[in-house]
Amino acid sequence: MTHHVDNRQVHVPGKKPVYDVSEYCRRNGIDKSEARKLMKALGQFATHHELTMNAVARPPKYR
Repeated sequence: MTHHVDNRQVHVPGKKPVYDVSEYCRRNGIDKSEARKLMKALGQFATHHELTMNAVARPPKYR
């Protein structure tokens, strides 16, 4: 069963920022093995939400 979608009814909010996965890992201190896993799962570019949901939380740095 199909139905017609009117283009005027579809609302697309603004563009989502896309980040380079390797650059994101470097800036946030994610180790190379975790960066490889993210590159394999997400590809070279991903949104901020995808990166934060798939990256493993690193342990806090204590002084």
